[in-house]
Amino acid sequence: MANRARTAKHIAFITLAVTIAVMVAATIVEKFHGSEYALDNIYHSTAFFTLWGIVAISGLCYIFSVKMQRSPFTLMLHLSLVLILAGAMITHLFGVNGVLHLREGDVETSLPFSISLNKLEIQYYPDSKAPMGYSSDVTIDGRRQTISMNNIAKIKGYRLYQADYDEDLKGSVLAVSRDPWGIAVTYTAYLLLLISMIGFFFQKESNFKAVASRVGARVPVIILIICLAGVLVMMRKFIFTGGSQLMPVLRTPLLQVHVISIVLGYFIFFSLLAIGIAGLIVSRERSEKLRDLSTILLYPAVFLLTFGIFLGAVWANISWGNYWAWDPKETWALITLLIYSVPLHQKPLGFLRKPKAFHLYCILAFLSVLVTYFGVNMILGGMHSYA
Repeated sequence: MANRARTAKHIAFITLAVTIAVMVAATIVEKFHGSEYALDNIYHSTAFFTLWGIVAISGLCYIFSVKMQRSPFTLMLHLSLVLILAGAMITHLFGVNGVLHLREGDVETSLPFSISLNKLEIQYYPDSKAPMGYSSDVTIDGRRQTISMNNIAKIKGYRLYQADYDEDLKGSVLAVSRDPWGIAVTYTAYLLLLISMIGFFFQKESNFKAVASRVGARVPVIILIICLAGVLVMMRKFIFTGGSQLMPVLRTPLLQVHVISIVLGYFIFFSLLAIGIAGLIVSRERSEKLRDLSTILLYPAVFLLTFGIFLGAVWANISWGNYWAWDPKETWALITLLIYSVPLHQKPLGFLRKPKAFHLYCILAFLSVLVTYFGVNMILGGMHSYA
């Protein structure tokens, strides 16, 4: 049993490292060859799917071989991540996606319902001709309704999203998707993930509880409050003005919580960088105490980043009909999440129990935050490069 667990552990973490490396390479390939090339040859390739499958299967073999059932929320967390991958696979294999081009007065009957465009409406920024939002007044099976980027239409298992419009303002482009099973599995996985992350802090047996008993609560809570204050100060204009100059699809609490959660996670990762630098130059005893402090902070940081990423996926699916586009910012946020998830596994990865090794890892891991937050904007580009 021990040999089986060891083998599964090695396969899981080695394959995960390879998967991270592939995603890093994919963002560089996309920079020089374009998004379609990266999607066709990397992200949607059989080899990439196989890597994720090996990570999931070997991870499941490991968690059951070490009897993780004793920590139910930790088990649920890992199972929810596997279920997310399963939902993504179901969507990829069985989901239907397409584009519907409507011109005013024409009736489209290629779907299991009829649809016609009555009028396209454009909203402009104040004192500008730049479009802030657009919507389509349509009739579906005799029923009139409006479709916009934050107001989709649902009929007979299909979802219709506002995607684009014709330059003469007489035509509209709608994205069409049908994915009942993929959405059901994915949303169930997201709910289980949220429950498991909350419940994790209350379960009896966990590394977090053991380390927290040594560290206490005062210092970690103070650091978390400082990080939260920093995030609120940095984002005060966006949060408290309501983003009045944003297009309608961006004026949603989902976006605000999504951004706050991720940025707060990044702030905490920065505190781990500072603690890590100190941990390399102090005595071994103090370095161990700083490692415990970083471990306590690492859990909420990773959970906040996880929550922010998947909340963003829900918002994207609601607004555009697509959870994940493998945009460089999305991809590097996922890379950062995976990199910082590794030191949470100090028990199976014995080298991370050594204080100096742990601190060095946290220092090097912050490079992924820098690439995610700055490198994508300045070098890699993509639809999130403004954020």
